[in-house]
Amino acid sequence: MMSSFGGYITQYGYGALFGLFFLGILGMPLPEETLLVFSGFLVSLGKLEYWPTLLVCYFGSVSAMTAAYWIGRTLGYAFLERYGKRLGMGYAVYKKTEDWFNRVGKWALPVGYFIPGVRQFTAYFAGITRLPFPGFMLYTYAGGLFWSLLFVTVGWQLGERWEEVFASLSRNLAIFFLGVLVIIAIGSYLRHLRQAARKPKREESQ
Repeated sequence: MMSSFGGYITQYGYGALFGLFFLGILGMPLPEETLLVFSGFLVSLGKLEYWPTLLVCYFGSVSAMTAAYWIGRTLGYAFLERYGKRLGMGYAVYKKTEDWFNRVGKWALPVGYFIPGVRQFTAYFAGITRLPFPGFMLYTYAGGLFWSLLFVTVGWQLGERWEEVFASLSRNLAIFFLGVLVIIAIGSYLRHLRQAARKPKREESQ
């Protein structure tokens, strides 16, 4: 698969690389992390330049995340606002999820880049739950930069050995960042319980 992508990128240049990342993040089944490392490998061969490659991968990713955010915000949220109250419990669950995403779920934006199957949905959900756009930009763009920088550099430095290391590295990072996200969620839940327990006491004292 990577050989066909390599020929495509070599033939059509950085525009093809941008398009692959844009479509992959929007939901097309493409191996984005593998493409990042493979792009770095092409840099090591002299077929691509490091900084243009890094910037194209980064901007392709965050452009797609931004588009997904606005799709979720304009289409998904509008649907829920119009029909949500007819959904009963479904709408109540949505409102609770909206609160959770604004408190904790924003961390899924940078962390989710490293978890296959998660990064394609976080931006849509951020838009649907109306996470403020400045906050979305901060978490998404910072996470995308770290993700792109890490894997492009790994491919560039490993060269021919990239396939030997990549599978293990990608899997271990996914497990690590999934654990980070779980810890953040648990910490937020416990903090929410403490705040809920304090609220009746404050009301009684008044």
